[in-house]
Amino acid sequence: MKASDSVRVARAVLGAVGVSLLGYGLLGLPTQLGPSQLIGLLTWMAVAVLIHDGVIVPLSTLAGAGLTRAGSTLQPVSAAVLRGTLLTGAVVTLVAAILVKAQSVARGTTVLEADYAASLVWFLAVLAIASAAAIFALERRASLPGRIRR
Repeated sequence: MKASDSVRVARAVLGAVGVSLLGYGLLGLPTQLGPSQLIGLLTWMAVAVLIHDGVIVPLSTLAGAGLTRAGSTLQPVSAAVLRGTLLTGAVVTLVAAILVKAQSVARGTTVLEADYAASLVWFLAVLAIASAAAIFALERRASLPGRIRR
């Protein structure tokens, strides 16, 4: 069996497992949720798909193209780390912004107790430092004598 055949088999198995789990979850929804909750969930899922396909994918594509056009001299793996960092930071910021907004209008003190704004700042700082260290290490490794630069 060739490596490409084993990859194809692994993808097919993982795809079948994923579709099976999705089907199991979808079959359980009507028994777990009422009609209004089910409609709310389906609406939320539809909006999530629209945001993903209509906002996140185009923005990440533009960011990647922008990095390439700007004449980035980063190795492909380093550029991927940078794009992944930017995308992760954007998605976490989106989620945290919702929580920060909810926290500002929450009336109960037992709900949303964490300081989401401070947590977001710390997360973004750690994300930036970790990705900068990873990119530095990858670029340094690529510039070592005897390494082929792509």
